[in-house]
Amino acid sequence: MKIVSFLILSLGFMFFSSFALVDQTLRADKSKSYLSYSANHALHAWTGTSKKVDCLLIYDGDTKTFKKVAVSTNVADFDSENSSRDSHGLEVLEAIKFPKVTFSSTLIEQQKEGKLKISGKLNFHGKAKDITFEADYKMAGKEITVSGGFPVSMTEFDVERPSFMLVKTDDILEIKFGVVFLKN
Repeated sequence: MKIVSFLILSLGFMFFSSFALVDQTLRADKSKSYLSYSANHALHAWTGTSKKVDCLLIYDGDTKTFKKVAVSTNVADFDSENSSRDSHGLEVLEAIKFPKVTFSSTLIEQQKEGKLKISGKLNFHGKAKDITFEADYKMAGKEITVSGGFPVSMTEFDVERPSFMLVKTDDILEIKFGVVFLKN
């Protein structure tokens, strides 16, 4: 009887402890998350923002480590608060041919408390490029907030730089993001 009880307790412990070792897949809270770009022209600067960001994070709650992240948004979901500019942007970015911008991590390194170094593939305008950038993270209760930014060269992704009054915009788009995940 003692042996059977010991086996049942051992199996139960192994079964329940295995749940703690499983990575959690966390989905971004779209109501609290965003992805934006900022562009500059000699005459003005502007920012377009998407609040329709699909983002998944694989997170190890036991070790509090970030394993992988994947982000996707539609090019058409960016709003610069100027419908003419947004329509022209969709033409320049060939949004029908290349409707999505995606990022998938290959490596996430925790630098120190609150800091991440993220490497992966950015897919934009039909091109995939390896990028590395830094991000900040905060944990508060059940929320994990990750924020940061990185530059993107339009010419590296074969995007024709828009022009206004015969002057082209700057080549670099500044990408910024803030994503909130809810822990299980």
